[in-house]
Amino acid sequence: MAESWTGIVVGLCALSAAALLVAVHYWREMTRRRKLSRMDHRDWWEVMRDRR
Repeated sequence: MAESWTGIVVGLCALSAAALLVAVHYWREMTRRRKLSRMDHRDWWEVMRDRR
């Protein structure tokens, strides 16, 4: 019985680590997109002209 509990605990730890890695990857990707959008150096009048 102890061997099956060990497998369950190890599996839950692996799933928790995988979920954490996915969350960190998503957060870093959103941060990268936000930083890249801020690097857009168009002047404000060009942006406003394109909106019409």
